[in-house]
Amino acid sequence: MLGKDGTERRKKCRVFVRIPIVCALADPEAKITRNKTALSGDISSQGIYFEIDEILALKTEIDIKFQLPHSNNIIIATIKVMRVEAIKNNFGVGSVFTQISDKDRAEIEQLVDRLNINKLLALTIEKGASDLHLLAEQPPVMRINGELEILDAQKIHVDEIPQLVFSLMNKDQIRLFEKEKEMDFGIQYDIQTRFRVNVHQQKGFVEATFRLIESKIFSFEELKLPEVVKDLARYKDGLVLITGPTGSGKTTTISAMVSLINRERKAVIITLERPIEYVHQNIKSIIKQREVGVDTNSFSVALKYSLRQDPNVIVIGEMDDIETIKTAMIAAEAGYLVIATFHALDAIQAIDRLVSAFPPENRRQILSQLSNCLRGIVAQFLLPLKDKRGRILASEILIATDAVKRILRKDELFQLPTSIQTGAAFKMQSMSDSIRKYLEEGIIDVETAMFYSQELSKYAT
Repeated sequence: MLGKDGTERRKKCRVFVRIPIVCALADPEAKITRNKTALSGDISSQGIYFEIDEILALKTEIDIKFQLPHSNNIIIATIKVMRVEAIKNNFGVGSVFTQISDKDRAEIEQLVDRLNINKLLALTIEKGASDLHLLAEQPPVMRINGELEILDAQKIHVDEIPQLVFSLMNKDQIRLFEKEKEMDFGIQYDIQTRFRVNVHQQKGFVEATFRLIESKIFSFEELKLPEVVKDLARYKDGLVLITGPTGSGKTTTISAMVSLINRERKAVIITLERPIEYVHQNIKSIIKQREVGVDTNSFSVALKYSLRQDPNVIVIGEMDDIETIKTAMIAAEAGYLVIATFHALDAIQAIDRLVSAFPPENRRQILSQLSNCLRGIVAQFLLPLKDKRGRILASEILIATDAVKRILRKDELFQLPTSIQTGAAFKMQSMSDSIRKYLEEGIIDVETAMFYSQELSKYAT
């Protein structure tokens, strides 16, 4: 992992290993040595971090002994206390080995090498995978060009996944995960690459999913985004929805929109994300990127208070509850440009799901409010290329014309497909037309076109 200056934070890799450590603590007054049990955290071939319920003096040398997981060897070493911190009812102690046998150090190095998550992350980048899955008692699995590929590697033991993943987390994150059983966070792997990480439990076992995020912010042309999406980003107010299934590139599309605004306008842009994926630098705009779970507790609370932070543009990484949706529409009506993601396969489903978040008796009122603030909806899919060496963006575009707004107010959503089909003058396009265009150009094959068209037809309203 990198430090803030872009240099390597640690020359020696460390891993999280939770094992008991017996510390021989000298008592000068009683002239005796007593044994005290501590619990390890991180370990490397150079030293060990552990938690203990009494404070230790800096520079103190202590004899310790411990046993690594799946090993019968008892390691005996001497450490020097280099750092002490208070953590709740315990103390965290960072130490270095001052005496340890070559054999024991080699055993630690083998453990660290086996549990070095950086190797798997580097392989994910090398293979061009979008996702890495760590599963209990299975080899690692990667998603490459939309297809799952099981690596030719050893199975990961149940107790090794926490050791792999917790090495990337700080103590507060580990404690929160152990309490909530869920955790989202982001890591900067190197200058070009970030990973979005989700740690969770499945059948009582810890598992994790890593999403590869290139730090490079792609242009509209590179993403094959329709030009009309630029028009949506240039609005001064209103609501713009970016929809699609998980893994369809919604965050990447929004990053391109934020980048466009940043280059063209002097604006205050507040992004609410979980976690932060693309990192923006101020150009013409001031960009404040807030991470839910780190900088704020929830999207709804952060959105409410963002209205008092002099924003011009508010980006919502996920509209996942009624309060967030309600506040987003209020903000869009109040003169802010609100760009938000929403899980839906097409524009009609996005509107119906958004409105269905409210009580049925409020449906007409919410549709009327939406008709006043909606600017457009971009629904997108990533389709595998014909040569299976990448994916390309297919999109449906709905623009909130006067005719579309009337349809919303009258709750006649069944008419929206016709509006999209006949809305070429307003730069609208259907997903079917987008898919058909790629098929005619030979970019995708017939099977892909039929599969995605059929998937869409299943959810047609």
